[in-house]
Amino acid sequence: MVSSATSVLAWGTALLVAVSTTACTSFGNSPPSISESEPAASAWELVGQLPLPLESHQTVVLDDIVYLLGGWNDTRGPYAEVFFAPLTPTGTLDDWQPASASLPLRLQHHITVVHNGALYVIGGDTGFFEGSTVTDLIWRAVPTPTGDITEWVEVGQLPVPLTIHTVTLVDNQLYIIGGNQTFQPGTTMGDTVFTATIADDGTVGTFESLTAFPTEIGWLTAIALDQHIIGISGRTQFSPNQLVDTVWRAEVQPERSLSAFMPVSTVTPRQRHTSVLVDRTIVVIAGGGSEQVLTAVEAANIDEQGDLTDWRSLSPLPGPRYAHAAFTYAGDIYVSGGFVRYGSNETSADIFRLSQSDWDL
Repeated sequence: MVSSATSVLAWGTALLVAVSTTACTSFGNSPPSISESEPAASAWELVGQLPLPLESHQTVVLDDIVYLLGGWNDTRGPYAEVFFAPLTPTGTLDDWQPASASLPLRLQHHITVVHNGALYVIGGDTGFFEGSTVTDLIWRAVPTPTGDITEWVEVGQLPVPLTIHTVTLVDNQLYIIGGNQTFQPGTTMGDTVFTATIADDGTVGTFESLTAFPTEIGWLTAIALDQHIIGISGRTQFSPNQLVDTVWRAEVQPERSLSAFMPVSTVTPRQRHTSVLVDRTIVVIAGGGSEQVLTAVEAANIDEQGDLTDWRSLSPLPGPRYAHAAFTYAGDIYVSGGFVRYGSNETSADIFRLSQSDWDL
């Protein structure tokens, strides 16, 4: 059986972040024209199933083992369960196994990063209903040699509770961008940017506020490479049509501060999508568009100065997905779960893989 994992990948010392609005900014490297009315044939291969249908879950890879953490479905709402499955040499997964220790809370919209052999779970919320809460806590787990997780330890605290935020990691420095302190309709996203250092003992230090992001933003994705972090799309309100289409870039300065984020590109507006980095290529996968859920997959290369090439279309997903998870392994791209359409609570357990030979042209 095969699984999927979203990894927040980060290297280097600068930041690039992307946002999207239905009012588009014009750049030379604009996105390709996307039409969802007649889906094209897909090179994505169905390679397995999650242990249960989920959306807003997290998946990461550590030491050739995929971890599935939390998420939501219509049966029970948010989950605390954690599962793991080893990757095989052919890129498939062995059977899913439940970890000994579940998350301390039932969570959705949390972010998971991997650092120095440990998993960090940052923020998130307990559901979309009256009385649900958003957490400001950070938990850490170190898997056993067999991949099991036996304990979660609280190792830090965000300056405020956050959900639908994004997190990127540059060396041992965490950067937290946007998000919201509630998960309720009618609220405005935040424009905050925070940073903190992960110490040698695995604890997270006190967060410092940095220059605000250029716009309020939620469901932004962010990836770090060399001197840059690239984030793709998001939205400014709890409404699918409040999307932004701008790609922003900021430099990491001495003492880990940031320069102001500046627009450098545009992408097809979307939210609750995923973005992965393979070598020097960003791949942006599906998500919710302004009117319907997308199948579109787009890619752009990053040069050593942090500039992006023109976006190009890759093979679309076999069906629409948003609030899914994604990860890369040996150059292949995996996508799992997610909602399948607007106006429905139907979630998927499917895991699809796009082989590197089918996208790296």
